[in-house]
Amino acid sequence: MSAGERESCRVSRVACLVVAVIVAAGLLQLAFRLRELQVDDAAEYGYASARQSIRRVQIGGTRGRILDRRGVLLADNRPSLSVACRPAVFQRRTWEATVDAIEAAISNAARTVGRPSPLSRKTIRRHVNQTLAMPLAVWLDIGVDELARFSERANEHPGFFVLETEERIYPQGSLAAHLVGMVGRDRGEATEGDEKYNFFSPELRGRAGLEHYYNSFLRGVSGERKVLVDARGFAIREWVVSEPRKGLDLRLTLDSNLQRTVELQLRGLSGACAVVDPRNGDVLALASAPGFNPNEFVPVLRSELYSRYSSDPRKPLLNRAVGGAYAPGSTFKPVIALAALTAGVPAELTYDCTGVFRLGQMRLRCASRWGHGSLDMRHALMKSCNPYFCNLGLDIGTNAIQVAASAFGFGEKTGIDFGIDMSGTVPDADWKMRMYGEKWFLGDVAQMSIGQGMLLVSPLQMALAAGAIGTGFRVTPRLKADLPVARTPLPFKAENLAVVREGMRLVVAGDGESRGTGWRGGVGVPVSVSGKTGTAEIGRGATRRKNTWFIAYAPSEAPTVALALIVENGESGGVTAAPKAAEILREAFRK
Repeated sequence: MSAGERESCRVSRVACLVVAVIVAAGLLQLAFRLRELQVDDAAEYGYASARQSIRRVQIGGTRGRILDRRGVLLADNRPSLSVACRPAVFQRRTWEATVDAIEAAISNAARTVGRPSPLSRKTIRRHVNQTLAMPLAVWLDIGVDELARFSERANEHPGFFVLETEERIYPQGSLAAHLVGMVGRDRGEATEGDEKYNFFSPELRGRAGLEHYYNSFLRGVSGERKVLVDARGFAIREWVVSEPRKGLDLRLTLDSNLQRTVELQLRGLSGACAVVDPRNGDVLALASAPGFNPNEFVPVLRSELYSRYSSDPRKPLLNRAVGGAYAPGSTFKPVIALAALTAGVPAELTYDCTGVFRLGQMRLRCASRWGHGSLDMRHALMKSCNPYFCNLGLDIGTNAIQVAASAFGFGEKTGIDFGIDMSGTVPDADWKMRMYGEKWFLGDVAQMSIGQGMLLVSPLQMALAAGAIGTGFRVTPRLKADLPVARTPLPFKAENLAVVREGMRLVVAGDGESRGTGWRGGVGVPVSVSGKTGTAEIGRGATRRKNTWFIAYAPSEAPTVALALIVENGESGGVTAAPKAAEILREAFRK
């Protein structure tokens, strides 16, 4: 072999060796990668595959109950049966064909249930597109007869089953409806965790009233269910991972017996009433009329029902007790009296009432057409003399009235644990210029001094003010029974409070020679009552009407109950509102 041939063979062996090394390295790398895929990453890929075929479903917990101070149930839960179908039973090659099959099956089952299908094709298609792994509820909250018919022929409707859930029930019907509120079905709230929920079983969610304000307290702890689905998303099987837990019960300060009496007095009327314990802020009754029955909104809020309520000119969905803004009329005069006494005006100061107060072109008439003659402050409260308090307000001015009103919390929220808490309005020059672009006149002061004009309050604010006069301190109202008591002393001297208390006592008890304007407010009440009537004129001409008030606290010596009651379109505070307040006070002190 020549030298050239030997060199060629050597080069060939080297090339073969290099190729062999490269192939061996490739095979070795492939072996390592196969081991990584089959062993090291098997769990990860298996987990990812499982995640693609498993759906997490959040299950809402049972909602807590709402009870009054004695344990009377105001809101509870009841079992509810619905007829539902499983979309997986009706799957076809195309989605539209699947929708067709479900729609036809529902139409067939409707003849057995005895109720037409409530679902449109659009609703069925949306369920197939978005929540295919979940049951489709068709007939909600079916009755006993419907359930019996379906159960007898259930084998004729494969894919359909009876779904058991819970619905809210209000055992007392319309009692305290504005206060308790209502619920609706909604998707659940996401909870903490590494994985997100794919679906949420519609759970009860507070829509109004205490149901809404204390929703997180009442709603309970959610559970979890997992659903195994096939490649198209249809459910194959499911299992419960964790059971939901019941929410907490909400015990109120409300007295349902007193609440029922209040609502009876307002039946057929438009108005409101707030009854509180002035010692600790307990709300004993809170009523608004007209009302509604929250059971009508279960299991769903029907559009025609909501339209009927919302279009009613009497506004039955409005909670007038905490959300109504009213001119207080003469019930505001005790505040003016305290403002004057604080400004140094003696209680013995008299003004002469001729039956009308004149200021330029303004004429404000008194309840006594021919006038009261000469009155001091106590008897001006007793007789509710307009000219007296117009003169008094002009003497002390807007600032003094503002300070006194602020001491009672007028113009600000009460702090009640409720979603609605109207602050009202205590106007002054800046407010009027900002709102109306107009100057502040002496006539505005005169109007405010008798609780008219632009002054606005809520019935709850007036009940708290009445109680504060009787006790000497202002309280924050509370509905949840175990909330802490919050009290603030009134910044008025004891002797000044004593003058106003005496005037309010005379309103009901009289002075031995004549009756006060609110004498009907104490008839039959077994304890002494101190109060104040009010009649606020609203509108002009053909639209002119009167809102009639009565505020009170009792017993006069050491109050345990305070109230404010307003009846819209009444005759007068003494004639319309005071007798109704007496009925309420009789119930409050019945034992």
